[in-house]
Amino acid sequence: MSNGPVATRLILLSDLPSHSHGEKVRFLGCVSRYDPKTGTLCLEHAYPASTAKARVTAAVDVNLLLETLKCTDTQVGEWVNVMGYVQGSEPEKGGKKFNGVGRQGGNQANEGTVVKLQAVMLWSAGGVKVGEYEKALERRKEVEVVAK
Repeated sequence: MSNGPVATRLILLSDLPSHSHGEKVRFLGCVSRYDPKTGTLCLEHAYPASTAKARVTAAVDVNLLLETLKCTDTQVGEWVNVMGYVQGSEPEKGGKKFNGVGRQGGNQANEGTVVKLQAVMLWSAGGVKVGEYEKALERRKEVEVVAK
């Protein structure tokens, strides 16, 4: 039995739908939208290429972080790291909204999944080399599969 906090799993944003409610995760995403009324930051990461037709959007509740959140952390196109808890997911079809989050003007080609999260930490990824990050996580996943 551990006395410390629950360990965080470092994952790709596209892997979010496979994680359970309440699971603590850490991932990298690119800001696609921010709604200051709800405190929801929408993040995407078009990786791997096979997810282009069924994209995953992370709808991150940042209300607990508003006092420390920097304005640059919510700018469209900014890459950020998020640590938080999975709150649930739902298919997104035709631009339908999930608790106020969704793509506008969506169609069948935009089908995907929206995963809600409660952020406990969020920080800028700075000059992260996204390609190297993706490769490193893929290698890590391969090692985890072999280890099981």
